[in-house]
Amino acid sequence: MADANSVNPENNLLMKSGITGFFHALKELCFPSSCLICNCSLEYQTNEFLFCKNCAEQIKLTSEPLCNCCGKPFLHAAGDNHYCSNCLAGSQHFSKARAIFLFCDPIKTIIHQLKYNGKTTGLKTFHHIKKSLPHLNDMLVPDLIIPVPLHKKRLQERGFNQALILARYLFPQQRKIIQQNLLERHQWTPPQTSLNGQARRNNLKNSFRVINNNQIPGKKILLIDDVFTTGTTVNECAKVLKQTGALEVQVLTLARVEE
Repeated sequence: MADANSVNPENNLLMKSGITGFFHALKELCFPSSCLICNCSLEYQTNEFLFCKNCAEQIKLTSEPLCNCCGKPFLHAAGDNHYCSNCLAGSQHFSKARAIFLFCDPIKTIIHQLKYNGKTTGLKTFHHIKKSLPHLNDMLVPDLIIPVPLHKKRLQERGFNQALILARYLFPQQRKIIQQNLLERHQWTPPQTSLNGQARRNNLKNSFRVINNNQIPGKKILLIDDVFTTGTTVNECAKVLKQTGALEVQVLTLARVEE
């Protein structure tokens, strides 16, 4: 007599999904989801949004109105998106930059934990939030997604590139087009966090180069980085990509410094 599961494939599916659900529930029981900020326990249903209600209220998301180009938020203004004075001067090599969060606590702390401790717990939550922000929906559909590279010395010190990790978590369905070996940071420079203004721009001048020139011409490229401060880093990357023949370069960062 044939086994019931072999007769009806749906039984196999139900059994597998039941086992998966059981182990997921067991995992939640033994290791319950907790808030990324205060570590309080969260309900099972909130495992895609790892913030409790109180902590979620502290987070600042980017929102319109903002600069059409660099994404600078006009925090105390109303009306439509428009260009900021810097972008009107035509100093950007990327066509659009957007961010998910404003760079302030508690997001600042979470990014610090990712960057220096490799803590990736919150990245699925960031992907979930990214999908819910309407002003990110009009970004280009890229041919290539390129994480901003680290110098090989910094990469050896840290052990990973946080921009690459972000790219993989924010675009889990597009991993085939995430390319980490097309752009190189070939000059060692002091950390940008120790500089500001013109010093940042001078610090990174000619620090990046394209490695595989034949893969860039005619391509629409999305650059990924953790924080947009002055935009100098992504602008330098966009410059060399455009010089190599990229059709368009846009930028997505996890957070953006308030101005």
